[in-house]
Amino acid sequence: MNPLWSDLETHVLEASSDLEVRGKCFYPEERKGEKFVITLRGSPSPVEFARTVADIQQRDADGMPRYRMYRGYQVPIFECPKGVARLRRERRADAWKAWMYVPESYIDNCLAILRTNAAQYIYIHEHIIEKERWINSFSVQSNDPTE
Repeated sequence: MNPLWSDLETHVLEASSDLEVRGKCFYPEERKGEKFVITLRGSPSPVEFARTVADIQQRDADGMPRYRMYRGYQVPIFECPKGVARLRRERRADAWKAWMYVPESYIDNCLAILRTNAAQYIYIHEHIIEKERWINSFSVQSNDPTE
């Protein structure tokens, strides 16, 4: 940090929690054995998690909310986020990698599950937008997601 270019209210020191979760895919069958490395960075209030439905409603050139007709009613038009994080293939490490900001309490919850002796699973729901893979949802859990 360079104090010369900082706001006087900027914190001089900052701490964060990072959790790297690694695993191998077992479902679907065509991706069995692929490696995943997901890095979670804890933040007191991640910007993306503070967004509301009103924040993703499309706006016109004047900043007014956009609507369309659906069965005779005006309904809002939304521009949903692409996902929680981008999932990239790193050839050198031979793994799929993602990095995302999450609430600090989420990291605590993940650690609680990872400390148990029960089987541990990573559940990733991904989708492809414009040839890029995006994580739609992510969880660390102790029950088998395929059941």
